[in-house]
Amino acid sequence: IYAATKDNWKEMAELALMYKCPLAVFAPGDPELIRSLSKTLIDYGVQDLMLDPGTFTDEGLSDTINIFTMIRRNAIKGGDKLLGFPLIGTPITAWINGGDPKEAAFKESYVAAMLLSRYCDLLIMHSLEGWAQLPVLIWRFNIYTDPRKPVSVEPGLRVFGSPNENSPVMLTTNYALTYFTVESDIKKANIDCYLIVVDTEGISVESAVAGRYLTADKIAEAIKETGIEKKVNHKYLIIPGLAARLSGETEEALGGDWRVLVGPKDSSGIPEFLKRKWPPKEEE
Repeated sequence: IYAATKDNWKEMAELALMYKCPLAVFAPGDPELIRSLSKTLIDYGVQDLMLDPGTFTDEGLSDTINIFTMIRRNAIKGGDKLLGFPLIGTPITAWINGGDPKEAAFKESYVAAMLLSRYCDLLIMHSLEGWAQLPVLIWRFNIYTDPRKPVSVEPGLRVFGSPNENSPVMLTTNYALTYFTVESDIKKANIDCYLIVVDTEGISVESAVAGRYLTADKIAEAIKETGIEKKVNHKYLIIPGLAARLSGETEEALGGDWRVLVGPKDSSGIPEFLKRKWPPKEEE
């Protein structure tokens, strides 16, 4: 329920208790008042709170960032439980003064990103345009990642569409950008297939081959771990074109039972490759 202020806190507390809902505490630019209201509401019996210290997108932007930082710092380092509740940011206030919609959306987007960097837990926004939302989403997904480690996905077997025992088996690495690009191209072409994602510690195909993060032994191990042999009645594996040098070694590592087909260097070429090469001919 939004929101309890110094003037209506009792009425809002009654509603929160009646409907068993979280209650927002609103005191723009005044962290001391937020702390006081939190204590009052907790003493009144409302335990589930969120704090809105106000969001000023123009001249008061620096003060907004400082207040968000101080509240979270006092809660974590100072041990102040009254300020330890989730923080609400309202970049939507960028629209209050009207003006050019694109300028307002741009301002709303960068204010939202700044608040995310300063411990905001909930953002209230107006813009729905992709160009305004995308920077915020990308920043949110990356803010808690370790910059020393490449962004990766879980290795293992992925199933696309409704594959059967005759469907192609392809392979890629678990570098996030590589995987999601391959996934997108497969889905766009409506291909029914199996995709083995090898653990290369988040390294792309070309770099993984060069750095020995993707080897014939690792590919053989991935095939055994995924149990793909039980899902198909053929033994053809399609590897990325950038891993072509591993084709012979991989066949040897698999005991000569599997044939390795070298696919396109770019996953956008998968549909055309399958049209020409799948199902494979025995002499290929």
